[in-house]
Amino acid sequence: MKKSERDEYDKTYGLYKFKRPLPSEIESAMGLVGESILFKKLISADYERFYDPIKIPEEGDWLMTHKEFGQTYNEYIQNDCYQVDPNHNVIYIHRFSSNDDLIKDELFQNVIILLEAFFTGMKVYLYDEGTNYLNNNNENDNENENNNNENNNNNNENNNNENNNNENNGENNIENNNNMENNVDNNNIIKNAQNEKMAINADQLLEKLKLEMPEDAYCVFGIIDNDLYTESLSYNGKRLIKSTYCKRSIQDRVAIFSLARFDPFFNFNGKINNLSKEQKYKISLILLKRICNAITREICYMFGMKNCIFLSCCMNGTNVTEFDNKQIELCPICLRKLVTNIKANGEDIKTYRVKKPLIVFNRFVKMRDALDNFAGIYENEIKWFDARIDFLKGLI
Repeated sequence: MKKSERDEYDKTYGLYKFKRPLPSEIESAMGLVGESILFKKLISADYERFYDPIKIPEEGDWLMTHKEFGQTYNEYIQNDCYQVDPNHNVIYIHRFSSNDDLIKDELFQNVIILLEAFFTGMKVYLYDEGTNYLNNNNENDNENENNNNENNNNNNENNNNENNNNENNGENNIENNNNMENNVDNNNIIKNAQNEKMAINADQLLEKLKLEMPEDAYCVFGIIDNDLYTESLSYNGKRLIKSTYCKRSIQDRVAIFSLARFDPFFNFNGKINNLSKEQKYKISLILLKRICNAITREICYMFGMKNCIFLSCCMNGTNVTEFDNKQIELCPICLRKLVTNIKANGEDIKTYRVKKPLIVFNRFVKMRDALDNFAGIYENEIKWFDARIDFLKGLI
């Protein structure tokens, strides 16, 4: 490497002096030693042409104010991997009831199709609050719907474990001097929220998801269109409210996610009353893309994956303002983590080697086809997948 190129990598950015990783560090992070030649090619061949370097942080970007250590493949399998197994291999999307029809059922079904492609090898089931599962291919709809696991794990949501902290993207701290009951029934919260669009306690919804987790669930991901908040006590004993778009418990593999702050009209009252049908549809597409970009990453956290610092990736740390420019796909390092975890299916991932590497190629094809359902909002991504698929065809 020339000195001028080395100098570029030595530059630091932001509060915590972030440095872009060297090519040698990126290749080492893939950890492909021991894998078959075909698997190595499908994961990483000509990666520098297809995967952009991680974006140089600018003012307001996540990396300007947050310290990130990254996570290599070997670090993932040694310390942070929550493994899929034959008895826990379903991703459940729990959509809470809502009066907001901005996202129609037929559009939201495309999100499920995308998730099934993104997490190829996993089952993805969508169900609504108080209804049966919406996927016809779920053979255990009624049994799963009524099966509530007892969860006796301690709630570690408020400790300092990095894995159990939610990214506080754009959170606002508000001192709450109102008298609020600590034990409010979840059903009443949801019912009132539908009528008044009030913010909802994310911690209570997390507890609800834990208690209702189906036996075969790998993770449960709740979605609601009301804003979310969490409660805590300040040093002087006052109750603080933090607004947030997501709260997760990685240990329990549950998360609750709000669509509200991804809505272009979030800060406007009567937001869609005066809009035409065409305008409403365009807004729904913007929201839909933001939802897809956010949900795929949030579920990856449930797999024990951490924010990526190596290449442009779905798992890059991101503020809300960065979501519109965020890509939908994983970099080779994170892709290997996901594919290997799913294919290991309970085998010891530390020694597992992917036996059918074509799953990587097939996943690219499924992703490309799934994105084609989104009315042109993923045109650039589709072109990328087409180019990657054509390139990989020559290696198979």
